[in-house]
Amino acid sequence: MMRSRVNSLALLSLASLLATACTSEKVVYRDGPNYAQPTTGAASFVGYSDEASKKTVCGSCHVEKQAKWATTKHASAWKDLSSSGTMQTYCQPCHTVGQNGNPSADAKAGFGDAAAAQYHDVQCESCHGAGLSHVSNPSLTNYPLASIAADTAAKNGCGECHSGTHNPFVNEWRVSGHADTWTTSHNSTDPYCQSCHTGQGALATWGITSNYVEKNNTSNGTANMLGATCATCHDPHGSANKAQLRFPINTASTETNLCMKCHQRRGTFQDAIAQGRNSVHSPEGPTLLGQAGWFPPGMSVADSIISTHGNVSKNPNLCATCHVAKYAGTDPLTKAAVNSTGHRFLATPCVDASGLPTLTQTCAVTAMSFRSCVASGCHGTETLARAAFNTATARVTLLNNEGTRLVNLIKAIPAKAADCTFSATKPYNSCLGLQFNQSVVTKVGGIIHNPFLLEQLMVASITQVKKDYGVTVSANISLEPQLKRPPTVPLSGTQH
Repeated sequence: MMRSRVNSLALLSLASLLATACTSEKVVYRDGPNYAQPTTGAASFVGYSDEASKKTVCGSCHVEKQAKWATTKHASAWKDLSSSGTMQTYCQPCHTVGQNGNPSADAKAGFGDAAAAQYHDVQCESCHGAGLSHVSNPSLTNYPLASIAADTAAKNGCGECHSGTHNPFVNEWRVSGHADTWTTSHNSTDPYCQSCHTGQGALATWGITSNYVEKNNTSNGTANMLGATCATCHDPHGSANKAQLRFPINTASTETNLCMKCHQRRGTFQDAIAQGRNSVHSPEGPTLLGQAGWFPPGMSVADSIISTHGNVSKNPNLCATCHVAKYAGTDPLTKAAVNSTGHRFLATPCVDASGLPTLTQTCAVTAMSFRSCVASGCHGTETLARAAFNTATARVTLLNNEGTRLVNLIKAIPAKAADCTFSATKPYNSCLGLQFNQSVVTKVGGIIHNPFLLEQLMVASITQVKKDYGVTVSANISLEPQLKRPPTVPLSGTQH
């Protein structure tokens, strides 16, 4: 048996208290329990000091991390498997401490050497690697760091367990936009860009100070950078939010909502001007919450529209309701049940004959699945949801095309042509505002996020340029709201 290093400190503290004849005692160090030495072939994995109380050996010192971890599903992984009624030997490596998820390549590591209770559950060492060296002589030089990398082919990460037909989180993430936030086309050295396009940059911006393998790059350069991996959004140590998310997904705030912390760049024309642009970048959060775009004179945020999609009382999980929707299907060859975890983040995916999202998402609207719209409670059937999408798209696209026609007319007026060319040094005008609102409309997915707001922005913008420049609006363009709003969405006024 091996004994915790805190014992001698506890004795010293007690001796000090007795020597000064204190009448009240304060326990500074508490004697920790003994923990068993690793089994012979366990590759220096130490595991639990007490499995019944979920006390890891690492948690004797890392108390805060231990307390958070104990609330996660990782801490009940063995119990959940045992009580599932489907326990199989091949399941056990992902429900215990061993070689999965860390640098160890030894199949006999931890639970693989001895099926002992001290290696039950997904503990600290499952991600950090063997801890005996650090526990025996704690120092920064032998501290086993975890990796935040995620891929199905690489060891030392979430993908070793969270992949495959049973648990395909990383398989889906690998072909999602989140896996591609840091590529050749995005490898900017600008910390502002890296704060959302890299996992390291996002964690640093959010105040996450924990150390990990890939934390340090080359002076804000492009070396060693990762995209938005699992650990960017999920806290491996646990959190107060569902699914161990670092921030909540059910708050209508671009500052605190996990998705919106990045999906909010240049959503308003003020933000765009501050960045020297007159177009949106990632306006999804502000669009959903009725804040995006340029509001013409006479139209304020108080006149904005928040659709059912952005109403937490009607759609509690906001972005995640549609973008992390789960799908169940059947493999056409094996007839086995196949599940999709929603980690491709597709709101209305193209699906195959089995009912699962296809690899290539280039189908017609008629072949898209609108199941997430029905499951959310926003729409009664997929047919109704698809019809609403088509109607909104047609209406807003018509207004956008008219906007383009009017901008071209203004550019043809010699004295006014310069008004439609953006410069941060000159006053903003309605031609620039109309073009900014067009960038909101044409952003991929923009219309579906809040069609009522986009219709109102385009109508107000067209009305304003008509007034300012004397251009004539086409006879087939109605400047009255045409989209049928549900009862929960007012014609004007911010909805709460």
